Amino acid sequence: MSDAVDAAQTPSGEITAFLARYPTAIREVSEYLRRVMKQAMPQARETLYAGQNHLGYGFSGRMSERLCYICPMRDYVRLGFMYGATLPDPGGLLAGEGKRLRHIKIRSMADARNPSIVALIEAANAHRHDAPAR
Repeated sequence: MSDAVDAAQTPSGEITAFLARYPTAIREVSEYLRRVMKQAMPQARETLYAGQNHLGYGFSGRMSERLCYICPMRDYVRLGFMYGATLPDPGGLLAGEGKRLRHIKIRSMADARNPSIVALIEAANAHRHDAPAR
């Protein structure tokens, strides 16, 4: 069984409580990224996976079908792309060397406001049907 609070859509209050555990700067970056995610992928479901310490974004609510995630850490926020290896990254922001997963470490609001981040989220959304089946 998944540890998702609600596989369809996690209530905003539960996400606020989850983010309240983090320092103010990390919480602000996380909230900003949530807004960016909702604007770039308005039909996506936002699901809290508290056991894995992240918010997942996808269209079914299933963890295995996430496209992106926001993972607050102590000193930064990890913005992850489940199929990041297939995304165009002209800004060179994506890190990771696995077969498919890539991420960005976002340490400040200035980092979070980089327009290349929105472009990556939009690319993930556009390429969701091209993602290989697991």
